[in-house]
Amino acid sequence: MSAQIKSIVYVIFDTYQILSVFLWKPDYVKLLDQISKYIKIDPITEDFFRTETQTKTFPKGELLSHQNSYNRNVYYMEQGLARTYYFEKGKDITTNFYSEGKSFGSIDTIFSNVPSIYNIETLEESTITFCDYKKLEELCSVSLTSANFSRFILGNLMTQMSKRVNSLQHMTAKEKYAQLLEENPNIILRAPLGMIASYLGISQETLSRIRSEI
Repeated sequence: MSAQIKSIVYVIFDTYQILSVFLWKPDYVKLLDQISKYIKIDPITEDFFRTETQTKTFPKGELLSHQNSYNRNVYYMEQGLARTYYFEKGKDITTNFYSEGKSFGSIDTIFSNVPSIYNIETLEESTITFCDYKKLEELCSVSLTSANFSRFILGNLMTQMSKRVNSLQHMTAKEKYAQLLEENPNIILRAPLGMIASYLGISQETLSRIRSEI
């Protein structure tokens, strides 16, 4: 290789390294960027995300949490799709879907410290950031910002649970379907129709009819 070509290669390599410093961000920093839109982030909280959170890519069909387990992890969907579900009389009942930007976890365990009745499953290959909620609780005693973040996470989970209860009690199947599309616009292309029908509490035939009417 000539000296001129070597020089060009070195310049390209150095430029790539410089750009990488500015353009690449660890996954926890991406999540912090999102959270900072809602609460102020202090150094203690930033250090917590650097040391206590993990980001992993899970294959489709991975069970993140099992029924009857004490899983206190809180998850944030970076890219992909997951659902919570349980079994009733041998039937698989989907209770919620979680796409990009959604927080989720075993709410019954986190709030009541009882074994969860839910399974959490990825429906696509999914990149997820997560942490143990117990660790976050411990941090809350030394950081007001972390306490605010904890309330932010719990508020999100409570809001999701409240919306789900409200939809079950007060909405028609068509209204629940419209709400699902609003929250997960591409859900029809990403989740099996049987799971969507299960979430709505209707048959696949009824779901097909609703889709034709909207």
